[in-house]
Amino acid sequence: MRGLTAVVRPEQSFAGCNTVGFRSRHPLLFRRVQFKAMQTVRKSRNRFRSYVLHHGLAATLFHLGYRALNRAAMVMIFRVVALDGRGMKQEPATACGIWRFLSRDELDGFSSKDPSLELTRDFIALAFARGDKCYGFVQDGVLGAYAWYSTSPTPVQDSLVAHFDRSRVYMHKAVTAPAFRGQRLYGIGVERALQTLVGERTAVGLISCVQIHNHPSQKALKRIGFRTIGWTMVLGWRKPWIVFSSFGCMPIFRMLIQDGSAS
Repeated sequence: MRGLTAVVRPEQSFAGCNTVGFRSRHPLLFRRVQFKAMQTVRKSRNRFRSYVLHHGLAATLFHLGYRALNRAAMVMIFRVVALDGRGMKQEPATACGIWRFLSRDELDGFSSKDPSLELTRDFIALAFARGDKCYGFVQDGVLGAYAWYSTSPTPVQDSLVAHFDRSRVYMHKAVTAPAFRGQRLYGIGVERALQTLVGERTAVGLISCVQIHNHPSQKALKRIGFRTIGWTMVLGWRKPWIVFSSFGCMPIFRMLIQDGSAS
């Protein structure tokens, strides 16, 4: 109608929610929500700056774009890598502690004490049921780093399962606790685990895979001596539909879709 103008009160937000009224009625709740929002923004900004500092702007933008793409659809690309005993680059030991294979009871105890280790009782139970072994670094009763080693088909994520040549051991889920990072425990652990497995004649080498947006893991694997043998691409929507593998890795590594697999 002519001559009419819309008047928006200053306390009304763009969504029609009276934020001033909410703030006056629930001041503590408003401050808590505001604090958490600011904290989330600050953490995201710090993570972005740290990633740019360590890996460069191009790698950071690729990382963010890759993750955004996989939120809309499933387009995962894995780098398949292998390591033989003769190709390993030794890492200098910088931390005092004990490297060894860990029992299920020990891992259950560590997982309950430190959630940052990304270990759950269900995962531990399933891994031991498959016959997987966990090689870890323990210092003063604290688990600082670990990686899992498998000799049988192993879930990767969703319904994807890694199948590999029996002469090799599949390495997966390698984690370093935040307090122990920067000491290159990843490389030292892989070196000692491989020496043990080769000495036991369990395998002639290791094989693993990593998504291409995971630059920290790719750098660590390359530093240890892993070489790229091929690529695997997974396409899907809410779950994997089809898997493509390059000729280089097909003889010794394949990723298959298997319904009902546990990750």
